[in-house]
Amino acid sequence: MSVAIMQPYFFPYLGYFQLVQAADDFVFYDDVMFIKKGWINRNRILMQGKEFLFTIPLEKQSQNKTIRESTVAWGPEFPGKFIVQLESAYKKAPQFNQVMPLIRALFAEQPESMAELAGKSIELVWQYLGLEKRFHYSSELADNQADGRAERLIHITKSLGSSQYINALNGQSLYEKDFFASHGIELFFIKPSLQPYSQGKLASFEPGLSMIDVLMWNEPAVIVAMLKNFSLE
Repeated sequence: MSVAIMQPYFFPYLGYFQLVQAADDFVFYDDVMFIKKGWINRNRILMQGKEFLFTIPLEKQSQNKTIRESTVAWGPEFPGKFIVQLESAYKKAPQFNQVMPLIRALFAEQPESMAELAGKSIELVWQYLGLEKRFHYSSELADNQADGRAERLIHITKSLGSSQYINALNGQSLYEKDFFASHGIELFFIKPSLQPYSQGKLASFEPGLSMIDVLMWNEPAVIVAMLKNFSLE
């Protein structure tokens, strides 16, 4: 049994979903500090053949809010304007009629927390693809937040009955396999692979976009195969 833990991002890129695929239990790390200008509430799509950065608006942020405490600014601008942008960007994509209603339904729920909106976007994709996963929020787990960064990851992993923890590749500069092993946890790092796919009339493939782009251009069975295209180190 394996565990992966990551901050919840809104419709993150394919590599994030490969991390979800790699683990038996996936934990949304929602009670850590919200990082401004990161990827929690921002991502990229294609708009008229060019990269477009979108942002989910939040209520006034302070430096001391966790992701769970960060609230979405629902109103006349959002999600209405964003839905119009998505329709304009992907109305000719082959999976538009299947995917757009799912996004609309998610927005109709209007979850207050950015953590919940982001987490639901990821769970929604999993359901759409017909896959199963045990999802958790760190704020709902009994663990010791007084622990150091690595110690807390170890504690959460053990609390879910696992002895294997999978981290994003950039964690190699933060975490040592020997340290995790000394606490009875086998540490792995995931190396994602982003294979090109057709993006309509775009001349060259633009990798690393929001999962929205992947969903719009690819059938579910193709995406499921993409999720398995990674290696563990």
